[in-house]
Amino acid sequence: MVDPRIQFLILVAVGCLVMVADVQGLLLVILFSAGYLLMNRNVKKAIRLLLAGSLLFWGYQTVTVSSLTYGKTLGLLFFLLLRFLPILTIAGTLRQVPVGKLMLGLQQLRLPKNFVVTLLVAIRFFPLLKMENQAIQMSAGLRGLSYRQPRNWLRPFACFEYTFVPLMMRTLRIADELAAAGMTKGIDSPAQRTSIYRNRIALVDWLAVLGFCVCVVMVLGLKMR
Repeated sequence: MVDPRIQFLILVAVGCLVMVADVQGLLLVILFSAGYLLMNRNVKKAIRLLLAGSLLFWGYQTVTVSSLTYGKTLGLLFFLLLRFLPILTIAGTLRQVPVGKLMLGLQQLRLPKNFVVTLLVAIRFFPLLKMENQAIQMSAGLRGLSYRQPRNWLRPFACFEYTFVPLMMRTLRIADELAAAGMTKGIDSPAQRTSIYRNRIALVDWLAVLGFCVCVVMVLGLKMR
């Protein structure tokens, strides 16, 4: 896999690049993101990304040239999805890095400790929140109260109550558990943390940087054309 330091820097750089890219430039960013996924051995995600990007681009081109009443609104929606798709994809690969290895990489970048801790807690928090939501929906489904059941779509407020109230309660518990786990591991210690991991820049990291540089040049070239 790509080094965590390179992954983080590419995530930030892609987030800045998509803000200035046009539609054709976003396609180039999506192509780079697919190649980036292949470098991280995520073949299925790369294929899904290409399919999703192609569908969104086709939808954007279709609604912008049509005479639909809400064509401009739908076009803006497709354009925003095209912008956020590469960011979410690359952020997903960063989430697959072990927490200890990612923390070591962020420390090597000399980032503020408060930022590092906040980012790592967020990375750990959202997957746990997803698992908790799945458990809640499984329990609610046994009682016929899940929002995944079409018959409950006519009762949106009840679905909201049966889903988000227990989810909020579990969220508070998860936050307390993560705080306790961090304190146990000495995360508030001012000393430099040691790690069992070793981050080294390899050939695949240079290829990722080179691919991103080529992508930036092509996107800016399309922008100035």
